[in-house]
Amino acid sequence: MSTGIIHLNKWRRLIGCHLVFCTLLLAFGGCSQEQQDAVRQRRDTLSDIWRCYRDMNASTGVPPDSASTLAEWILTVPDTVGYGQASECVVEGDVIVNWNGNLISPNGLGRYVFAFEAATPARGGYVVMGDGKVISMTAKQFANADMLPAKSD
Repeated sequence: MSTGIIHLNKWRRLIGCHLVFCTLLLAFGGCSQEQQDAVRQRRDTLSDIWRCYRDMNASTGVPPDSASTLAEWILTVPDTVGYGQASECVVEGDVIVNWNGNLISPNGLGRYVFAFEAATPARGGYVVMGDGKVISMTAKQFANADMLPAKSD
């Protein structure tokens, strides 16, 4: 065997070992604290939007029918309630809400998507269900999910 081939095989083994090491490091290294905080913030925002929507419905007797209606109502609530970035995310379009939704369902609200991150239909992401539980869905799961039905007048 020529020395060029032997040298090439050593490099292939070295690169292969390096790739395996990097793959294991990524797989078991976990997320950084910044990534974990960002995910927590995304989930908290969805939860805040659900709480805000629910509270407005309880307070006024009708669910909000638009982002502006919800944002206006938030302005009437004391800051201590802590809706976080709910209004901003809804108004900016970062989160899509099923407006005028029926928060009373004989089948249980946990089976309906209440709101979702804007990218979820295309790439998957976090959604908040009608019962307030925040979960992650793939794009395929989202496509097959039931949306919160509208409140009938």
